[in-house]
Amino acid sequence: MKKLKFLITMLVLMVTVSVSAEGMQYVVFDLKDGTQTAIALQDKPVITCQGGELKVTVAGEEKVSASLVDVTKYYFSDTPLGIFDITEEKPRIEMGHLYVTRGKTDDAVRVYTTDGRMVGTYPITANGTTDIDLTTLGKGLFIVRTAKTSIKILNQ
Repeated sequence: MKKLKFLITMLVLMVTVSVSAEGMQYVVFDLKDGTQTAIALQDKPVITCQGGELKVTVAGEEKVSASLVDVTKYYFSDTPLGIFDITEEKPRIEMGHLYVTRGKTDDAVRVYTTDGRMVGTYPITANGTTDIDLTTLGKGLFIVRTAKTSIKILNQ
């Protein structure tokens, strides 16, 4: 029943994407494993559901492939990854490491590229901090997300 409801919703989504997403720039898929993928609507994604699998392709390249039961939610957004408020509080950066504080130990800090790919998950220690070695990420703009805040960092 859940699969049928999802399939019907996805069909409605495909038909009404231009009406429903007016002013929106992305469709975002959240999966049970914590990954999120944001796809620009201007790239004209093709969404298919077949055999209990969701597949999203852009120009023939597969962007999302997951079992329907692993999709926790999907939504339209005017910003990628549902990041609406960027916090003013800055993490501490020292000698190639990013230190994020004030986290709960049952949460994790996730790092994403600007195109929505998750490149790392970092556990929060008992004292509420996370140490992210920036040298392992490469150069570029990254989005660092905790349960309550998101920040952008430029790794040079």
